[in-house]
Amino acid sequence: MKFAAIDIGSNAVRLIIARPLDPSLYVSTFKAVEITRLPLRLGDDVFKKGKISSKKEDLLIKAMKAFNYLTEIYNVDGLKACATSAMRDASNGKDIRKKIKEITGIDIEVISGLEESRILQKTILTTIKSKRTYLHIDVGGGSTEMTVIRNRESILYESFDVGTVRMMENAIKKSETERMHDWLDEIGKKYKSIRAIGTGGNIVKLNSLGNPSQTKPLNLEDLKEVNKRIKKLNHEQRVYELKLNPDRAQVIDKAGDIFIEILKHGSIDKIIVPNKGLKDGMILGLWQEYFDKNLRTQ
Repeated sequence: MKFAAIDIGSNAVRLIIARPLDPSLYVSTFKAVEITRLPLRLGDDVFKKGKISSKKEDLLIKAMKAFNYLTEIYNVDGLKACATSAMRDASNGKDIRKKIKEITGIDIEVISGLEESRILQKTILTTIKSKRTYLHIDVGGGSTEMTVIRNRESILYESFDVGTVRMMENAIKKSETERMHDWLDEIGKKYKSIRAIGTGGNIVKLNSLGNPSQTKPLNLEDLKEVNKRIKKLNHEQRVYELKLNPDRAQVIDKAGDIFIEILKHGSIDKIIVPNKGLKDGMILGLWQEYFDKNLRTQ
């Protein structure tokens, strides 16, 4: 059994094909058999001009064709394709999705920030053993989703149009930043000794660079220090010395700024960084749908 998830983000488009390691478990772990990441950066167009350019539309269609071939070769048992902030905001997003479905048969679902968070929680909750209070933070290219988790249940959620590509394009509204600060200030007052959980490729890389012990949370001071170090490097140094993908090298310090800002306003001094993302939640959701339909009664 194999399942495929396509995550069309503001910075990159990703495909993961994975299989469950224990088909007897409803909440299984998975082994990836194919991972492809393409730095299309749809947000560059959308956050500046409000639409996806014809050039990037063509690249996205080619990417979806390639993904479709891969899912056929691997003979997947289920496929889910989701698009987030950039496609949500693009005035021509509906037409592009229609064209992709006609060409490839892949039906892209544009999900809200709330649905994005709900899918992420599927996989994040599998990593939480304690009943304490956590703030889950997912920083993307176009938006940041935050969820308060208590007793292993999601109890409060908010989405903000604050993201790395938006920041790079100077497209974050001051009012949105202030709204995020106000929300975090209230969270910091209401929940004491809260821990943060961070997801997204940028925080995973920041954690690997700034946290010698990958088994412990990343301290805020260490996050500040590694982000300060990155800011001193030019693009070429980030790519060759830190071994970053060129597109990540452009935005990783922006992600660091956003995470630091969130932790400070939420009065949080540590962040746990599991290597999980939207695509992992999508894979788990596909598996559980398959399990309910085909295996539960066996």
